[in-house]
Amino acid sequence: MARTQRKAPAHVVPTRASRRRARASALEPEQDDHELSAQLREMGLYAAETHGDGNCLFRALSDQLYGDPKYHAKLRAETCDHLAAHADMYAGFIEAECPYEAYVDQMRTHGTYGGHLELSAFAHLTQKRIRIVQPGYVYVVACDDDSYSARASRERRERHRRHMLAQDTPPRGTPPECVGPLHVAYHSWEHYSSLRLLRGPHKGHPNIPDTCHETENHADAEHLVDMSVPGHSQRTIRRLLRAHHGAWEDVVEELIERDANGDESPYDDDDDDHPAPPRPAQASEPGVRELTI
Repeated sequence: MARTQRKAPAHVVPTRASRRRARASALEPEQDDHELSAQLREMGLYAAETHGDGNCLFRALSDQLYGDPKYHAKLRAETCDHLAAHADMYAGFIEAECPYEAYVDQMRTHGTYGGHLELSAFAHLTQKRIRIVQPGYVYVVACDDDSYSARASRERRERHRRHMLAQDTPPRGTPPECVGPLHVAYHSWEHYSSLRLLRGPHKGHPNIPDTCHETENHADAEHLVDMSVPGHSQRTIRRLLRAHHGAWEDVVEELIERDANGDESPYDDDDDDHPAPPRPAQASEPGVRELTI
C-alpha cells in the first residue's frame, strides 16, 4: 500500500517505516511485546486482543469510541470521506508517485492497513485526542488547534456525548460515543490494539481516566467564563460549572441573565471570594508529545 512520509520538521507525520528506522536498536517482536506489556502495566493498562486482519487500527478506534470493535468498517469509511474532503490538508503527506485520490481509494478497501495519517484524520473528524503508546514512547495525536473556537466546539461535542451516555434508554443502532481521549497501543510488528484498564471494564467503553487533562480542562473552563463574564468569584464559577457538568457556555448564559436581573450569586459572599485565576500554561506529561499536521 502507499505510505505516508515526512514532509517538514515542523509538522511531522511519522510512518510505520520511519518509526522503525528511528528506533536504532529495534527489538524482536517478542521482546518488543514484553517491553510494551511491562510499560502498560505500569500505567494500569493492557492491550486488548484486537484482530490483526489489516483492519486493526479501525477496530481499535471502534473499541475506544463505541466500546465495541465491530464498527471498524463504518469508521474506515468516515475517515476516508474526511481525507477525501480535506485533500488540501493531507495530500502533501503522501508520496509524490502515488496520486492522493488513489491513496484514499485504496484506504477504503477492507484490510488495508491504516497509519498515522488516518489517525490524524480520525482525530480531526471526531475532535478526539488519541494517545498512542509504544515501547518506551508515548505521543498524542492532536485533534485541532487550541483556539477559543476550537475548544468551544470540542466542549460542545463532548457535552452532547455526556448527554447521550446518560440516557436511560440507549439509542438504536450505533452506540453512543465515549467521553475523553482515545488510547491505542502500537506494536512494532505493524499492529494496533485498543487499550483498557487492568481493573476493567473489559467490555463496553474503556473509560480510561485522563486526570491531567481533566484538570487542564476545568482551568480552561474557569478562564473562559471569567473572560466572558468578568467580575464573578472563583467559587461562583466553580459551583456553577459543577452544576452545569462543565458546560462553561451554559454558565456564561446563567451569569449574564443574573447580571441583567440584578441577582446576586449565593456564593459571592464566601470568604474565598476572588476572581478566577489566569489560565495556567499547558503542562506536558513526561514522554508525551503533541503531534499536529
